[in-house]
Amino acid sequence: MSHISRLTFHLSRFTPYALLAGLVLLFFHKLAFSNLILGRGDTFLYFYPYWYAAAARLGAGEIPLWNPYLFMGSPFLANSQAGVLYPLNWPFWLLLPTPYAVSASILLHLVIAGWGTYRLGKDRLELGDAAAFLAAALFALGGYITAQVEHVNQLQGLAWLPWVIWGVSRFRFQVSGSRVQVADMAARVGWVGLFLALQLLAGHTQTAFITGVGAAAVVAGLAIYDLRLRITPDLSPITHHVSRLIHEFAPLFLGGMLAVGVAAAQILPTLELTSLSSRQGGLSFNEVVSFSLHPLLLSRTLLPSYGQGLFTEYVAFLPLTALLLALVGAWQGRRDRVVWPVLLLAGLGLFLALGQFNPAYWLIGRLPGFDLFRVPARWLALYSLGVALLAGIGWEKMSREQWAMSRRQWLWGGILLIGVMVWGVVAVPLTRFIPTGPEAPPSYPSLLTGVGWSVELIIGYWLLGRGRWRGVTVSPLLLIAVSLYLASRTLPYHANPTTPEAFFDLRPPVTMVSSFEFRVPGSAAPARFLSLSDIFFDVGDQTEIDTIYAERLSQLARFDYTVAIKQKEVIAPNLSLLYGLAAADGFDGGILPLQTYSQVTSLMLPEGMVSTDGRLREYLTAVPEARWLDLFNIGYLITDKVGDAWYEGVFFDLQHPVTLTDAAAVGYIPPYEATELRLVADGGDFGVNVTTTTGQTWPLTPEPLAESIWRIRFPEPAIPTTLTFSPTRPLAHSPTLFGLSLVDSRDDSFQPLVLGQYRLIHSGDVKIYQNLDVLPRAFLVSEWEQVADAAAAVTLMGHPSFDPTRQAVVSGGQLAVRSGQSAVSHLHSPVSILAYHPEYVTMTVDAAAPALLILTDAYYPGWQASLNGEPVPIHQVNGLFRGVFVPAGEQQVEMVYRPESWERGRVISLVTILLWSGGLILWWRKNRPMPVVDQPEGHH
Repeated sequence: MSHISRLTFHLSRFTPYALLAGLVLLFFHKLAFSNLILGRGDTFLYFYPYWYAAAARLGAGEIPLWNPYLFMGSPFLANSQAGVLYPLNWPFWLLLPTPYAVSASILLHLVIAGWGTYRLGKDRLELGDAAAFLAAALFALGGYITAQVEHVNQLQGLAWLPWVIWGVSRFRFQVSGSRVQVADMAARVGWVGLFLALQLLAGHTQTAFITGVGAAAVVAGLAIYDLRLRITPDLSPITHHVSRLIHEFAPLFLGGMLAVGVAAAQILPTLELTSLSSRQGGLSFNEVVSFSLHPLLLSRTLLPSYGQGLFTEYVAFLPLTALLLALVGAWQGRRDRVVWPVLLLAGLGLFLALGQFNPAYWLIGRLPGFDLFRVPARWLALYSLGVALLAGIGWEKMSREQWAMSRRQWLWGGILLIGVMVWGVVAVPLTRFIPTGPEAPPSYPSLLTGVGWSVELIIGYWLLGRGRWRGVTVSPLLLIAVSLYLASRTLPYHANPTTPEAFFDLRPPVTMVSSFEFRVPGSAAPARFLSLSDIFFDVGDQTEIDTIYAERLSQLARFDYTVAIKQKEVIAPNLSLLYGLAAADGFDGGILPLQTYSQVTSLMLPEGMVSTDGRLREYLTAVPEARWLDLFNIGYLITDKVGDAWYEGVFFDLQHPVTLTDAAAVGYIPPYEATELRLVADGGDFGVNVTTTTGQTWPLTPEPLAESIWRIRFPEPAIPTTLTFSPTRPLAHSPTLFGLSLVDSRDDSFQPLVLGQYRLIHSGDVKIYQNLDVLPRAFLVSEWEQVADAAAAVTLMGHPSFDPTRQAVVSGGQLAVRSGQSAVSHLHSPVSILAYHPEYVTMTVDAAAPALLILTDAYYPGWQASLNGEPVPIHQVNGLFRGVFVPAGEQQVEMVYRPESWERGRVISLVTILLWSGGLILWWRKNRPMPVVDQPEGHH
């Protein structure tokens, strides 16, 4: 072979890979070739914040172990969804701004998914280049995987699914001789271990579980096929087949163990977090079967739609031509040994995706492993890969054998596809009796969808049903590509990319919060904020936004930009990671928050409610009780103006209603000369004492002005300094004051006031209040009680007499220090936080008597404390927080986060990787091909 021939040969080997990468760039051209970004859903609210924070820490040379900005403190690395140890994240984090790092990762992993499917088709199914390429394109660019691109870690895991299955049976047909078998086994274990480890490190554990089940199904399908063919009536070979079955499962089992060893640095901290999670012990069955694939959605799930969208968890469409090829592949290869596992893979995926609509799942969903995850529809990953491979098999059989569809196959294929189409129409009225859920409201196929189905079906049958297959092989590929491209235009990655300003621009509340003195005096720890606002308000610059982007962005993209703006206005859960602000809550659909967090924050929620995903605003209908805001170091509240109102030309802030069971005061009154005070109240059975800047005190009573509007006239224009309200008939009726404003009737101007100990520090699209009574992040108490656990602590704290400014509840074993009665007050600031870092905190304490130092950051294994350099125990205080007992006098307390799970895990990972690498080197040296020396011409 000449040098030119060799070069041409090697270049041709890379052509399918280059074509797959080119197709990915074509389909995702908005993310690849423009500055547009994904600005919605989990991408915006989860992955952008976590990736940004992780990149910042890695850029500073630190591994992010602890996250002080969400859930009042929580593990960072142990939350596997952050993907801190996934090696393919690091280059993107360090080289690209966060939104473009996400886009680049999406593109890369789609290419990886395509390449893996191509190798699986070539090596495992022995497909030709065109057939393997078709299967790869269908999986990598099909409806299922491209609908999941917003769930970045799920996409990363899915990319390795075909590679794991490739590794499980990579060398199955080349095995002969004991030495070769050992080499084959070692190679398969190594590949499976590598790809499963990458899946585990990517952080979507459910995808790794689905992959394991799918790989087991492939191996089992092959073994069952062999057993069915070779068993004799006397069952003599049964022992041999059991042995062979064990041998075939060994690569998956041993590879799984290897993957666990490689990923131990991630797995051990994650298991520790799981044991303390709000979801420890598995999910309830109702949670397990949530988001099951509804049978009435099968048409919309499996067939392409044009101009119509569907909830992305239910999307798994492929072109009709590809489905016809899959039917051909399934039928023609039904007796073929290599087709069996592919059929099993596709059927198993669809079978399990039905979830609660599958009677068998009522048992399966309670099995270990299955009971840990929601969204059975995610089993469609196996269906998507299986059908893509079947389409490749169908193509191979038609092209290799110069074969066209028989009349019988033509008939049954048409009946099946048309039946699924008709089901999309029939299903809509049936949803009245079996609702499909609010996430997927019923919808008839649109006219455009119907036309698209008809056109593709006619052309597909003309191409596949004719006998002259040779010479037109490119035409079905083009038809499939066009159908796939057009159907995917409604998916978020194409329809919704929006302007990068959605991420990079700062909104006024973020700027205000970042620039305001957002710290308690004497503390290096920022006070927390709690966002109570939803996003039902209108942004003030919406008209300007529409004008600027009307021609640059689609309507959906502008909508996503507006929603992103609103999320930043209210600093929605997790966005605080972008700005280094400490939030009282967060958002996570995995193993966060901690169970203790959910238990303790239930004190702020309506009775009987618990937040399992960490979001508090979803449950709060009003400002929580002040003592919990004070204890949780919530120094700032963010709300919108949706509930506020204008009455008689005066604006009233209705965010802080107060029921007058006792006296109540306005915490902050700006200097404003007024002639009267107006109130919104449900009755007038109250009086008010007004103190002015001139020292005058007026006891006044209200008079009705309009329905629910009351007026209190001042004897003369004055600047009030205090306003104290008291019920006049406390035993008969306790009126509720909803809002109040000072009014100057001389010019009809007004100044809204805030009830309670709050100060309004920002008013724009949203409002920000400062909590004037907030406790410092660290403070001392002199009284405490001991209980068994956090649940008992929450019960005790819920008593109306519990005062967090002087009392505490300690959970756990016997205490060496007895509760005292000394008058220790946080108001004298006996605790100063000198240094506050995610993994360590340094404090100085000046206690008048022995006391309990409370740091209102989450208690968690791995935190260690020292008092003046000597180790001391950390106690679980008030259900969630950390506490250290300190003696009288000046002391220095340090807390450092050194989780043992991380230390052990990284040692195991390092040892496993070294042993694995050494084994690979030895294997390569022993099995490397010997170089062939060309003999001189004429030499014998």
